[in-house]
Amino acid sequence: MIKLGTFYSVSICLLLLASVPSFAQKTNLNKETTATLTHLEDSLVVLADSMINAPVNDDRIDYCVRFTKDLRRAMQIPNSFQYPFTKLATKIHIIYPDDKSFRIFNWLIAPSEDLRRYYGAVQLNSEDPKFYPLMDGSADFSGDIETQTLDNKHWYGCEFYKIMDQNVQGQKMYLLFGFNSNGPSSNKKMIDVLSFNENGLTLGAPIFLMPDLSGQRMMRKDRVVLEYKKTAQIYLNYDAERKMIIFNRLASEVTDPNRKSTYIPTGQMDGLRWQGDTYQFVKDAIPVLKLQDGQAPIDGVMKGG
Repeated sequence: MIKLGTFYSVSICLLLLASVPSFAQKTNLNKETTATLTHLEDSLVVLADSMINAPVNDDRIDYCVRFTKDLRRAMQIPNSFQYPFTKLATKIHIIYPDDKSFRIFNWLIAPSEDLRRYYGAVQLNSEDPKFYPLMDGSADFSGDIETQTLDNKHWYGCEFYKIMDQNVQGQKMYLLFGFNSNGPSSNKKMIDVLSFNENGLTLGAPIFLMPDLSGQRMMRKDRVVLEYKKTAQIYLNYDAERKMIIFNRLASEVTDPNRKSTYIPTGQMDGLRWQGDTYQFVKDAIPVLKLQDGQAPIDGVMKGG
């Protein structure tokens, strides 16, 4: 049985990440600070291993609470952004944008066979260190999640695998590519949009122009969410050579577009190309090569397919 009170404790710990005192950052870490962070990192590595692999499910939640508290302690140390947490990065995700203006600590635990709980914290690289918890609210969202603007306390939880800088009308934003496997019959890959303002951070921005469910009308979306059958595999990433985001086209294998758990790749690859201030949908971004019987693909034609 899952202890809901313990989930609440983890949420409180994450909220405390946002309530840290301000310190003046130094250029380099001194030996004493490095030693303190090294000690904390060793503790975090052990706790991370336990919260991921503990044989008793409820113990994973308890270890996650302890992990979150130690991570908060580490990020409260002045100039801790300069500490790389190399060992911890073998247990959880720690990713940076190209401009190194922040980093995201990101992890998940599995309290049951089908349930996944996602956690994270955004640490800014600033003179007055600031930290924002990422609190997974994906189980509570209603309506079309692709057209909602969210914040760090209402985050669509996932494992991030890529951050990409994006300039939108002179404002710096970041595309966050993620994977969510929370569910017995489907997975999701997604692109969210992160931006910062004086009040904190915002998730989502109406910069994607995508087809609606019927495929007949284009609509603006704040994020892209591709949901598909649990046993299927899909691609979603930026292709630098083609200068666009590439992803599998999906369709229901039982011809029911409302049942996302039946979606599988069709074989075609579509894309999103940046034009003006919008990622605009590109159908057949990678053309499918149709061969006659007995023909073989010409060198290079299938590149990237």
